Amino acid sequence: MYDNEENKYENEELSQNVNNVTEEINQPEPEETVEPETVQEPEAAQEPEPVQEPQQTMSRPHVAAEAQNSQAPKKNGSGPIVIMLIIVLVGAFVCLLGAAAYIVMNRNEKTGNFLEKMEQSNDEEAGEESKNTETYDSTKVYEASKGLYVTDVSDVVNQNMSSVVAITSTTIVESGDYYDIYDFYFGGNGNDGGKQEQQAAGSGIIIKQTDKELLIVTNNHVVEDADKLKIQFNGMSDEDEGVDGYVKGTNSTSDVAVVAVKKEDIPKNAEIKVATIGDSDSLEVGDGVVAIGNALGYGQSVTTGIISAKDRKVELDNGTMTLLQTDAAINGGNSGGALLNSRGEVIGINVAKYSSNGSTAASIEGMGFAIPISSVKDIIGDLETMETRQKVAEEERGYLGINGSDVSEQDAEFYNIPIGVIVTGVTDESPAGKAGIAVRDIITELDGKEIKSMSELQKTLEYYKAGEEVKVAIKKSTGNGYEDKVVTVKLGDKSVLGR
Repeated sequence: MYDNEENKYENEELSQNVNNVTEEINQPEPEETVEPETVQEPEAAQEPEPVQEPQQTMSRPHVAAEAQNSQAPKKNGSGPIVIMLIIVLVGAFVCLLGAAAYIVMNRNEKTGNFLEKMEQSNDEEAGEESKNTETYDSTKVYEASKGLYVTDVSDVVNQNMSSVVAITSTTIVESGDYYDIYDFYFGGNGNDGGKQEQQAAGSGIIIKQTDKELLIVTNNHVVEDADKLKIQFNGMSDEDEGVDGYVKGTNSTSDVAVVAVKKEDIPKNAEIKVATIGDSDSLEVGDGVVAIGNALGYGQSVTTGIISAKDRKVELDNGTMTLLQTDAAINGGNSGGALLNSRGEVIGINVAKYSSNGSTAASIEGMGFAIPISSVKDIIGDLETMETRQKVAEEERGYLGINGSDVSEQDAEFYNIPIGVIVTGVTDESPAGKAGIAVRDIITELDGKEIKSMSELQKTLEYYKAGEEVKVAIKKSTGNGYEDKVVTVKLGDKSVLGR
């Protein structure tokens, strides 16, 4: 009985020691006080759940040794029990190491899968971003260093460079009979009234090709008063003089004109492409644009920018116009050139720019203007149908036989009368008088061409020979107002005047 009682106490003490050692091993911080629990045999074969975080079992390995030293066996017969205890502890330690290894491996596997998914997601996002930034409405965009972006418009330029031409207009000016400053101070014979040539540069857009002609739209102010037009196509060398151009029709109010070139006159090295007309009504502020034109007469050049504003009211020489505003550089010679969207479609005809001198805060930069193409499509269509004409020799020109004065916008608003040329006199037996044109009538069109001034009427008649019949649109005075009327006039021969 003694032995059994003694063994009983020894077994209870050993079990308590095993429990204490196990508690010590599983505790991350030794400072905490471990309350004794009911003695249980350790389950060596039990594995921790995969989701449990690994215990820091290797951080304090000296705890087991301390526990053994503090709980020495009391009797000599405890040797097998100590051996059994050591085996149990080693088994438990091995199980803990296996569990920790399992958790670590499982965690690494999950981490690897997560990183793999992240890399795959990043690759997909990078591919999508590359796809999105590779093209924007046919305009390439490349990401440069430091977060900058460089826009490549070479595709738009290559697509449309052959659709834009350079125009050189030549006007013969009467120098008059005057003495220059040298003659005034030092004497001389003065100028005897000779003629001088003045040249100006402009641009145009190829809009149509017929069996015999190539039609080009430009600004009216590029071709008005011109005695000669020369058209330079893309591909022609600087030594080429250019091809003769002829005014087909003009509209001064909208500042557009159509010029024709005979296809038989175009050299083989000329590159020709009819432009694609877009829709300027669908534009939004901020849309990217490309301007192509004969800047300063140096030849074709390209500038880029955005639509800065729409429906700008701008005061020009021919009146107030509603235009597109852009920060693309528009310089002298660009007038009549193309303003293109990112798809290479013509959405405007470059017309003017604001500028100022000096470098003060009042200086103006980046304010160019273009005629919205949608606003003049119908007008251009009408001008295309007109007969192509060349200036007639002065002795062969016809005449109307009237005297007239300009009706300006201010006059029209103040007196409540139409804009045009008001007839102030009709010569006896004149072509106009025979057709029924009388004093106070206002001429608004001649042969479909808008007439806003006496000088414009005279310049238009330079293209008509004596004996030709032309239709003249007038506002007929009725005493209480005006009514629209069209009369046919057979132009007279100037050579009979004064006989």
